[in-house]
Amino acid sequence: MYREVVSGKCNHCEWKAIATSYPEMVEMYHDHLRGDHPAAWMRA
Repeated sequence: MYREVVSGKCNHCEWKAIATSYPEMVEMYHDHLRGDHPAAWMRA
């Protein structure tokens, strides 16, 4: 069975990720921003 894959990247660094759903990717991206780019996360 084929699973959908969602990829994402950060505009502030070289971070990239793959998730199985858009909500999962959003959570991963916000976790990354909060941890590595808190000023950018506050603007998001």
